[in-house]
Amino acid sequence: MHPPTGSNELILADLVEPSILVAQLSTQRSWPFRAMDGCRWLISRLFGIVSVIFLMATAASIPIAQLISFGYLLEVSGRLARGGKFSSAMIGLGKASHLGGVLLGTWLLLLPIRFVSALWYEAYLIEPNSQQTQVMRILLLTLVGLTIVQILAAWVCGGKLRYFFWQAVAPFSFLIWTVRKTAKSKVLHPVLTACLGWVSPYFVPNLCEARPVTDWFVPAILLKKVLNGTIYSDARDGLWNFVAGLNLWYYFKLGFKGFIGTFLWLVVPTTFLMAATASDSGFALGSAFLGIGIAVPLFAILPFVQAHFARDGRWKSFLEPLSVISNFWRAPIAHVVALLMTLVLALPLFLLKIEEIPQELLWTLSLVFVTFTWPARIAIGLAYRRGNKPGKAGRWWTSVPVMLLAIPISFAFIFVMFFTRYVTWNGMWSLLENHVFLLPAPFWL
Repeated sequence: MHPPTGSNELILADLVEPSILVAQLSTQRSWPFRAMDGCRWLISRLFGIVSVIFLMATAASIPIAQLISFGYLLEVSGRLARGGKFSSAMIGLGKASHLGGVLLGTWLLLLPIRFVSALWYEAYLIEPNSQQTQVMRILLLTLVGLTIVQILAAWVCGGKLRYFFWQAVAPFSFLIWTVRKTAKSKVLHPVLTACLGWVSPYFVPNLCEARPVTDWFVPAILLKKVLNGTIYSDARDGLWNFVAGLNLWYYFKLGFKGFIGTFLWLVVPTTFLMAATASDSGFALGSAFLGIGIAVPLFAILPFVQAHFARDGRWKSFLEPLSVISNFWRAPIAHVVALLMTLVLALPLFLLKIEEIPQELLWTLSLVFVTFTWPARIAIGLAYRRGNKPGKAGRWWTSVPVMLLAIPISFAFIFVMFFTRYVTWNGMWSLLENHVFLLPAPFWL
C-alpha cells in the first residue's frame, strides 16, 4: 500500500489565503506585506497544530475511530522514514486549521443560546406561565433561528472562522477595502508612490490590491452564489472534496494494520507480565523474569519496527526486525535519543491513571497522549530516516556501545510500567493499555 499523493501534502495553499497567492503571483511582495503574510502563515500553522491535537484526541476517545488517530501518528513517522522533510510530519495542518475554525466558530455561536436557554429554564421552573418566562421563550426561539441562519451562512460561504462573526469583522474589512480602493485612484497613487516608494518598490502596488467584495463579505458571497445558482452545488462539492481530502480511510487501514502487527509483537511478553501478577507463586516470578527478558529488547526496537511498517504499509514489514536493527546500527545515537524521548514522554500518562475519572472526561486525557506522542513519532521517523540514508555505514566501536544503552532505557520503562498495576484503577489489565505502542488512548479498555 502506498500513501496517497497530493491530498495530504502540506502545500502553501493550505496555509495562505488564495487571494494572497494570487497577489504573490501577480506582483512581488514588499517586506511589510511579506511580514504580514508570515505572521498569518505562522498563526495558521499554530492553530492547525492545536486543531490536530484536539481532533486526534477526540478520535482517540471514540471506539474504532481510534484507529484513524493511530494511523495518523504512524503516518507521521512513515513520511519521515520515506525521506521526507520535517515539514512533512505536519500532516494536514491546513485542513485541520479549517476544520478547527468551523468547529470553534460554531461552538462560540451556540454559547448565547445555552446562556439564554438556562435563563428561560430557571424562569420556567419558578413560574411557567409568567410574563418573564414567555418573554425568555420568545427571545430563545428568535436567537435559535438567527443563530442557525448565521451558522449555515458561514458554512455555505466556506466555513472560515471570520465568516461566523462577519458583522463584527465587516466594519474593519470595509475600512481596509476603502483605503486600498482610494490608494489606487489616479490622484492619490502618484502621491503615495512618491512618499512611500522608499519603503519598497512594491509597497504601493501591494497597498492598492483590493479584493472584490464578493470574496470576503458574507452577504455578497451568498448573493453571488444565489444569482449564479451554485449555492447548493458549491456547498455539496466543497464538503465532498474536503472530506475526501482528509483520507480517513487510508489512516484507518494504516492504523488497523499497525494495531494488529504491534499487538502480535506485544502479546507474548504482555501475557507473561500479566501472569506474573496473578499470584505470588514461583510460576509468577518466573513469568515476570521471562516477560521482562522478552520485553526489554522488544521495546527497544518496536517503535522503529512501526516506522519501518509505516514507510510502505506492508504487513511483511513487521517480520523484518533485522532491517530495523541494521538501520539502528547505522544511526545508533539518533535511535537511542528517539527511544529515550518516546519512553520518557509516555511516563506522565501513568500518573494520570492513578485515580479513575468520569467517562466523559477521558478525552481530555487523550489530549495529553497526543501532545506527547506526536513529537515522539517525529523523533522516531527522523532517526529511521537518518539510518536509512544511502551510503551511511555504522562502525562497531561506536554502534555497539550506543546500542547497548537502549537496554537499560527499555528496562527502566518496563519496570515502571510493570509496577504501575498496583496504582492504576484497572490493575493488571492496565498492561494491555500500552499507550506507547498500541491505540492512541490511554484508557481504551
